[in-house]
Amino acid sequence: MSAKIPTFSDIGKSTKELLYGGGDNGVFQFNNVLNLSSTTADGVEFKATSTQKGDSLETVVKAAYGSKNYKFASSILPDGKALLSVTAKNLAPNLTAALSGTLPDEQSGKVVVDYSVPHLTLKTTVGLTQNPKVVLAATTGQKGVVAGAEVSYDTNKNNVTTWNAGIGYNAADFQASVHLTEAGDALKASFAHNIDAYQSYGAEVYKNAHSEDVNFLLGYSKRLRDGALTKAKVQNNGNVTLLYEAELKPKTKIGISGQFDATNPNTKPKVGFAFDLKN
Repeated sequence: MSAKIPTFSDIGKSTKELLYGGGDNGVFQFNNVLNLSSTTADGVEFKATSTQKGDSLETVVKAAYGSKNYKFASSILPDGKALLSVTAKNLAPNLTAALSGTLPDEQSGKVVVDYSVPHLTLKTTVGLTQNPKVVLAATTGQKGVVAGAEVSYDTNKNNVTTWNAGIGYNAADFQASVHLTEAGDALKASFAHNIDAYQSYGAEVYKNAHSEDVNFLLGYSKRLRDGALTKAKVQNNGNVTLLYEAELKPKTKIGISGQFDATNPNTKPKVGFAFDLKN
């Protein structure tokens, strides 16, 4: 059976995780964050995240339970609203659907449908309102090459509000992608290369047709022999971002992020600490 084609948002995923964070590639965090998570004997997952933003402390509490074909999740947000979602897999062969919404916001509901067959993946998002916004995305590919497009349509305005297109290439140690974004007004190109099992580097270049500026950033990641992760990122505006993430003991991880402006030493640097504890 052919491997599933990535969704449109996953084109260039390895580069995104290297340069911006995500997955096992560490997250740049400039607020102080505490994550506590645990799983009951029945398989219910709980997670509480507290984030210090200035003089305030915002906490999100999540609970999730899943089986082979279904997953239920709920979150209590800092403003007291409740985010609920249910995901059903294999409603039909290769068909997954998710329903989500925030209570009591009646305009927040949406349905997301994923469908995949060999060499084709489709994703549709529809808002549950009287005049919903619809996002359609499709990707196709073969032998490491993936191409796709995404279109946003506003039924209230009866108009396509924006569209994006992209193409990517995936090899065992290399990934590259080119995106045409903002309805064709901007071009973004990126790549990531795994030097070996411990090191990788990548870059991204962005150009808007309405500006003479060309924005770029470079990133480097290294996994140390003890398992700790180090990352560095440099942007064309002079910002330098650093990350150190390590497991203090099993299920206990700490992360330290910092950012400073290399072109202006008088600018106050940003520093954030993250502490993850699993039970």
